[in-house]
Amino acid sequence: MADNTYDEIDDEQKEIRQKLKAALYYTTLKISDELAEEKEVTLSRQVVASIAETTWNQCQQFAEDLEMFAKHAKRSTINAEDVKLLTRRSQKLHKFICQKHEAYVEEKQETRKAKKPRSKSSTTTETSGLQAEEDSNMD
Repeated sequence: MADNTYDEIDDEQKEIRQKLKAALYYTTLKISDELAEEKEVTLSRQVVASIAETTWNQCQQFAEDLEMFAKHAKRSTINAEDVKLLTRRSQKLHKFICQKHEAYVEEKQETRKAKKPRSKSSTTTETSGLQAEEDSNMD
C-alpha cells in the first residue's frame, strides 16, 4: 500500500518536472527565435534544446546551492540573503536582485505604514485637547 503512495508521488513529480522542462524549452525557443531574428541568424533546434538543457541543469544547481546556504545558516527557509549570495559571481544579476529586494522591502514598509492604525495615545491627546478647549470656552 505504501509503495503505491510513493509511486504516485514519484509519478506526480515526474509529470511536474516534464511540464516545467517543456515550459522552459518553449520559453527558450521563443527567446532564441526573437534574438535570432534580431541578429539575423538561424539557430537549429538542437542548439535551442542544448541551451534549454543547460538552463535546466543550472537551475537545479541553483536550487541545491540555495538549500545548502539556508541549511548552513541553520534555517529551513531560503531567504533573500541566500539568493544574493547565490548571485554574487554575476555582477549584473547581483545588482538586479539587490535592487529588486530593496524595492520590495520599501514597498512592504510603506504598506505597513498605511495599514498601521493611529495609536491610542495620539487619539487620547487630541480628545483631551478638545475637551480643554471646550471647557475654557464655557467660562
